[in-house]
Amino acid sequence: MCVLSILSNGKSYGYEIMKELEKHHLKLKGVGSIYPILTKLKDQEWVDTYREMTDSGKVRVYYEINEKGRLRLQLKIKEWLELQHDIKSLLASGTEGDLLK
Repeated sequence: MCVLSILSNGKSYGYEIMKELEKHHLKLKGVGSIYPILTKLKDQEWVDTYREMTDSGKVRVYYEINEKGRLRLQLKIKEWLELQHDIKSLLASGTEGDLLK
């Protein structure tokens, strides 16, 4: 959900996506750990990829959310918000519920 959200702001490549996650205190185990996530998103057909040559002559793979990915992101956000609501309701029913106010 987080990677799709980042890509909803525009195309990006693996390292750049990882740095954006870190900006929001979502750290991965290492630089290489973003690529299995991106591969899964591509295999699910939620993102499209293309290659571009950098100024230094390297080929960089860019990821871009597509319509199927946007629909998936909307669904996951809805599920996340419902889960947050349910958890908050559960916590509020406990003796420490005053902390939520």
